[in-house]
Amino acid sequence: MAAPVGGRGPGRADAGHRQAGATLIELMVAMVLALVMILALTRVYLASAESASDATARASLTDKTRLLHERFNSEFRRADFWGRVPADAERRGTLTLGSDCDGDFAFGRSAQAASDRPLGVWASTTQPKACSLQSPLAKQTYVVIRYATETCASGGCGGPALKSFYPYTSFFNGTPPAEPERADANDLWRYGGSLYYLSQQQGGTSLRRLRLSGARLRNQEVLEGVEALVYRWYVADAGGNDGRWQTTANLSAAMAPRIQAVEIEAVVSVATRATYQDTQQYTLSDGTRVDPVRGRLYRELAFVVPLEMHRPGGGNG
Repeated sequence: MAAPVGGRGPGRADAGHRQAGATLIELMVAMVLALVMILALTRVYLASAESASDATARASLTDKTRLLHERFNSEFRRADFWGRVPADAERRGTLTLGSDCDGDFAFGRSAQAASDRPLGVWASTTQPKACSLQSPLAKQTYVVIRYATETCASGGCGGPALKSFYPYTSFFNGTPPAEPERADANDLWRYGGSLYYLSQQQGGTSLRRLRLSGARLRNQEVLEGVEALVYRWYVADAGGNDGRWQTTANLSAAMAPRIQAVEIEAVVSVATRATYQDTQQYTLSDGTRVDPVRGRLYRELAFVVPLEMHRPGGGNG
């Protein structure tokens, strides 16, 4: 039987209309290439994110070190400023505060207190008694700084104050003393200061202060992430001549009025990416050691602050 004109024989493959498609091997190769590209892009993204996180942490750490330096530079430079009298002028009067500290850390004075109290600066490695401190860190130095803050004649002092005029200054609560006779309204000052210490919080270590505000002591956080603080004190000899550097452990109340400068060492940290691990161990001059923990970036710093107002001198201001 003849085949139909223009027809095809039975069972003949239609090579011209065969469907095109990818084989299984080709699909697997494409998937592998896609995964390689995704992994490469992921690595680039993670590296970029880590770099950005590190840069942010370093910027934050720089800010913290600057703030710590500015804080202590401002505070210590005002130590022993008592208005219009020199630092070694006679001091009179009585101050009383509720919930005050005891001993050399007390902001108030009793009738039995020595005439050179309150000291402009005092430091000790022994924790102050009767102070309301929040979780103080073990083995640290406690520092108290005292000074006259601003004049308060126009609005009233409203708390511990002093009347300052050469040759002495008088501390008081409430009504100012009559003496010195030549003093005027500008010679009334608010009495202020802070007790600085390190506190162990749930999130880490922070610098706190017990600040004199009116007739009360208020506990405030100053800066989070201050891991350690060490102080050295330059003390002039009894004749006011060249002195020597003293550690806090060797500091005495008799030396305190002769402190001319303080050297401060610190270790500061800031939170960063969880996988970061600082491998350096930080050891300060007194042997204080800070062991880095994962997820925090650290920096060590040291600086010297002269106690300008604290230097003894004569004159009538």
